[in-house]
Amino acid sequence: MNKYKFQDNWPLPNDYLLELGRISVLWGALEHSINIAISRLAGYEAIYDYRAAILIAHSNFKQRVDILGALCEQLEKEYPDLKSYEKVIHKITAAQNGRNKFMHNGMSLNEDGKVETASMSARGKFKTKIEEVSLEDLRKVIANIHEAMLALHGLVTTKHYPPMWERDI
Repeated sequence: MNKYKFQDNWPLPNDYLLELGRISVLWGALEHSINIAISRLAGYEAIYDYRAAILIAHSNFKQRVDILGALCEQLEKEYPDLKSYEKVIHKITAAQNGRNKFMHNGMSLNEDGKVETASMSARGKFKTKIEEVSLEDLRKVIANIHEAMLALHGLVTTKHYPPMWERDI
């Protein structure tokens, strides 16, 4: 690996790369948490049963969120603590939208040295958009992902925790 000499602030400023990395790691944790929640709500005793893993291995994220919602809807009568599942699903979906905006679109420096993202859509009509990205924009996505994961944890375990920025650590 010594032959690869990556430059500081490449391909974006280091502070942006740090926050994009945080988005990526937290997203992986949220996906894993959804998989565990599906396994538990489906009645498997192990924290992550292989049978549940096989059933959801090739499901995309939206399908997994739909599975989670359907399980909660069916179990709500038996487990009243699940009554807030729609709010949790909404938080997860909002987190996904924010994550997708930055992880599925190109990011680069513009002529002024500012970070921007470019996106396209062709659903019925072709649209392009270029917009500046601030560190605050990325941190909002990070907060949304973390809060969605905490909401999911609280829904399934009934144990609620404050977000990292509110803890005395």
